[in-house]
Amino acid sequence: MNPFINLIENVTLKITAAFVLTIITVNVYSQVSVVCTSPSTTIYGLTSNGEILAINSNTGATTSTVKNNTYAGNSPSSANGIGYNSFNSQFYYFKRNKTASPQEFVSFNPALNIVSALASSTVTDDIHTGCVSFDGTGYYTIDIQGTLHYYDIAANTWTFITSSIIDQDGNNVTNIIKTQNAGDMAIDGIGRIWLVTSSDANWGLYRFSAPMPKTPVIQITVTRIIDPTNVTPTGRSFAGIAFKPDGRIFMSTRADNRLYLLQNNATLTFIGSLTTSNAGNDLTSCVFPTNVLPVTWKSFDVSVKNNNNIVLNWEVAEDGHNKGFYVQHSVNGSDWDNIAFVQSKNGVESIQQYSFSHINNLNNKQYYRIRQEDIDGKMTYSEVRVVTLQNDKQTISVWPNPATDHIRISNNGIENTTLVKAQVFDLSGKMMIEKKLNVNTGAISISDLPAGTYIVRVQDINGVSYNQKIIKQ
Repeated sequence: MNPFINLIENVTLKITAAFVLTIITVNVYSQVSVVCTSPSTTIYGLTSNGEILAINSNTGATTSTVKNNTYAGNSPSSANGIGYNSFNSQFYYFKRNKTASPQEFVSFNPALNIVSALASSTVTDDIHTGCVSFDGTGYYTIDIQGTLHYYDIAANTWTFITSSIIDQDGNNVTNIIKTQNAGDMAIDGIGRIWLVTSSDANWGLYRFSAPMPKTPVIQITVTRIIDPTNVTPTGRSFAGIAFKPDGRIFMSTRADNRLYLLQNNATLTFIGSLTTSNAGNDLTSCVFPTNVLPVTWKSFDVSVKNNNNIVLNWEVAEDGHNKGFYVQHSVNGSDWDNIAFVQSKNGVESIQQYSFSHINNLNNKQYYRIRQEDIDGKMTYSEVRVVTLQNDKQTISVWPNPATDHIRISNNGIENTTLVKAQVFDLSGKMMIEKKLNVNTGAISISDLPAGTYIVRVQDINGVSYNQKIIKQ
């Protein structure tokens, strides 16, 4: 054959092959080699057939393929337990689960596109959970029999840790894991593991204390953050979790491909549907926040005693970073005043109960909420509770008391009376502030007053005065 013709045919075949390849892959995400460039907006999902996908955490849309489902040797089987190592930039996971026989635990280096087979694990059954420690030294997993295992990355060795996990009340968490048979876990920047257990009907959240053990122990006690009887949103189990940089937790379902965000008050916000089926089989992220769900609200109730005594009770799960709680009151549900500060009990890894009483002589609907504040200034809020008061005693109400930067004045119970003027006096009788009042309720700034005790004198349209003592903090 003419060498020139042969050359033309080879070139034509290569061009045609490249063209066909382009046509075939036009709707397939190209495999990327760089990960974790946008940790605030990207999380990673592992499908059961071994694909690692980058997911937009704001929408649930797949943005790229980090690892396709093509592997050398045995094909992936029920892949799960993905964790990201921020020190060597590799993913660790079970390419083939325990009952696939043979099981295969691997690492994947996206920069080099290399999958490395690692030592066989000590797990006794399939696993649905896995995470790499924040310092990159090891990997933890819990199998569906509720047994905890540790993999030493440098030594390439596995260690069985324990088969007995209980919560702070002595409840058997191992049995919960066995019964619910789904979920995932992630580890934070302090070294605490956060474990979600789930069935189609119910789910719960537990927190392991740091440091996590690396050698066998008889038993581990964890903190129950959300009771495992909590009902799933759509009757489908949660299969993956991953951290948001601010400490909230992404949660995904496998069966109906939905992505949620677990808020600090333990409520779930639906983000969107995952655009790639099975992407919610397992999740991980590139962040290890130190302030995860700093306070989880378990309950907040408000009751009324003796017409004007408002009793507030709340229960929270704390992690030792909580500064305390601002009790807030509002007459309209939008303008809030701090009426008290309740110091945290500083319970580390514990459930704490708090209570506060507020004497309220106002009428009609009254709104209450709690603003929790961390040591680093981060805040969460309770739900809003509403009570309706009917105080017969005719008074002028001034609140909050004690106050810091302003006070509000309301005519409570005195009908057909219009308040026109308010004056603030110190205890020597010196007038410090004088202000005309709006109808019904008026606000007065006291931010420039020194801390101390003052008398507020309110005058109505008929010249009648009403006095009330307040404390400026």
